[in-house]
Formats: sequence, structure tokens, C-alpha cells
Amino acid sequence: MPMNVGIVGCGMIVTPYLRACGESKWLNLAACSDLVEERSAAACDKAAGNGWGSPQVRGYDEMLADGEIDFVINLTNPAAHFSLNMRALEAGKHVYAEKPLCVTREEGRRLLETSARNNVRLGCAPDTFLGSGHQTARALLDAGTIGEPSSAALFIAGGGPDDYHETPELFFQHGAGPLFDLGVYSLTDAINLLGPVKKVAGLTKTTFTERTVLTPKNFGRKFKVEVPTHVSASLEFAGGVVGTFIASFDVRGGHHLPHIEVYGAEGTLYVPSPNGFGGRPLLFRAGEADQGWREIEPTHGYGGSSRGIGAADIAAAVAGGRAHRAAGELAFHVLDVGLSIYESADSGKAVEVASSTARPAAFPEGITPDIVD
Repeated sequence: MPMNVGIVGCGMIVTPYLRACGESKWLNLAACSDLVEERSAAACDKAAGNGWGSPQVRGYDEMLADGEIDFVINLTNPAAHFSLNMRALEAGKHVYAEKPLCVTREEGRRLLETSARNNVRLGCAPDTFLGSGHQTARALLDAGTIGEPSSAALFIAGGGPDDYHETPELFFQHGAGPLFDLGVYSLTDAINLLGPVKKVAGLTKTTFTERTVLTPKNFGRKFKVEVPTHVSASLEFAGGVVGTFIASFDVRGGHHLPHIEVYGAEGTLYVPSPNGFGGRPLLFRAGEADQGWREIEPTHGYGGSSRGIGAADIAAAVAGGRAHRAAGELAFHVLDVGLSIYESADSGKAVEVASSTARPAAFPEGITPDIVD
């Protein structure tokens, strides 16, 4: 039986979530809500026009009061995540939110406590770690293909959203920046691959304190930058792996650094971009230099545009009585790691990460059209 879903926030990223609701047997899109009613109406029309459901335009209060709606997907800006997530949890709805979960540890703890107290699920993007490229890479690691991992490199960067987003100011405010807009993809996938982070030592830089909107609608408008735009850190994972992490909005040209590489006693594993679901891992094994890098055929599903699979997994998990994978506890740990990096950069000292998290369960091997429990 699918869960009835209400989406709040109908901006740039709503389309893949509309599609996810329409294509998953676990989700039924019932309503869309946005402060700008024209956006929620457009989302409803797009869903209906593509056969993804017949949602109705609803106010958020109305959505939360509707006993037929089981599940809220929150796609608003980071500053609104906590209040809207909390209201939905208090109303007895399951919640899946865009990243980050919230912007402070205290907010995160309150969300987790409310979820547990009301016996409703809390989940959070990114869910790209559930994609074929990352689950295939995890299966290779878990099988010991490169031996015991010792270190890793995580690099995710670009020039920032100034030239593609109508209101890029949101990405340079507290709760966003390259760390919480981009870096969470790398950190979440690294935890999927290697487990939780124990200690961090960070450095940050704000290269430009003022930026300019380069998209047509607001072209030339200048705005202040509130957060570091280049973040670098050393990470110590609880299992002993040492990682090097960079997230940046200051890389204006291309780069040749790996998205993610894991280095083990018997070889190296290249993992595709954590900002996507697909791609093919590359494997280089010690003693097999004549073979060079080998491209590994995906052994798992969800290789295309699969944004929203984490939300569908929550509905499947409720039906199956199991834990869901893109969990609130995982998102809270990623938030805690990110805030610890900032604190380390400010203090000049390494910081122990207070939280931990269970490594999310791997997807079973196989190319399946829908979630397998």
C-alpha cells in the first residue's frame, strides 16, 4: 500500500521528486505546497501531465491537518528545514528532507527525539549513495577487493551556483555553502563506504566576500557571502581510515582530482561522483599493473536520475518493519562532522566528533526496478 505524500517547496529540484513519487510503488503524490502558489500549481500540473499522480495545491497547515497524508517531503531552503520538519513530525507524519537536515546540532537532536517519540520516520538527502555506482563500489570494498582500506580522498568542487541559480544568495548563507551544499554528498558516501567519522582537522577560506548573480533574471545583483567558500579537512574514521576532504565553490575551471578514491593494502578503488547515482567504479589492484585501471560493470540498480529513492526507501521500510537507509541519524552525523570542521578551522585544533551513526545497510545485489527489502 503506497504512502500518500505531500511535497513542500516547489522550486528548482521538485521535478525529480515528482517523478520519484510517480514511478515508485511505495509513494502516491497527493499534494504540493509552496509559499508562491503559482509554483505549487505548476508542480501539480507537471505531475498530472506526466502521469505521476493527481496532486492538489494545498497550504502547509492544510497538508499537515490532512489525516490522509502520511509523509512530507521537504524541499525548502536550509533555513526553513528545521521548523517545517518539526511541524510535520509533531503532526505524526513521516519526513524526508533535502539536505541539510537542519543547521544546528540542537535542532538535529530535537528532530531525532520527536521522530522517536511520535514513532514516525525521519530521513534526509543526499540519497545518491544508494545509486548503482556507489552500491557497486561498496560491494567491492565489503568483499575485500582492495584489502584493508587505509586512506581515502574526497573532492567535490565547482565555481558555485552564481551562474545557474536564480537566487544563489541562499547557497552562501549559514546552513549552505560548499560544505553543506556539496560536501554532504562526499561525506555521506564516505560514511556509506567506510563508516562514521571520529575526528576532524579543518581549514576554511572565503575567497570572495561578495558575489554577483550571473543568471538572466537577476543578472548583476551583488550579494554578501556569509560562509566559507573553500573547505579542506583531514578526517579520521572510526575504523582507522584517514581521509582528505575538499569542498569548494572557488574552483572556476576544471580539475583532475578524484571524486572519491579509497586506498587499500591490495589496490585502489575509484568511486564515481557522489553528486550522482550512476557511473562505474574503477579498480586498480596491486600486482596486476598489466591490467591497469579496470572499469567495473554496475552490479546494483538506480544508475540514472534516481533522486527520491531515499524517500521511497522510507515507505518500503515502514511496510517491511526494517530500518531505512538515508536516515535522520546519518544526516545528523554528517551535520555534526561539518560543524566540527568549522569549529576546528576556527580553533586551529583537531576536534573529536561527538556523534556516531550506524553504517546504512547496503542494497542487495541486482538491477531491480524497485526497492528490495
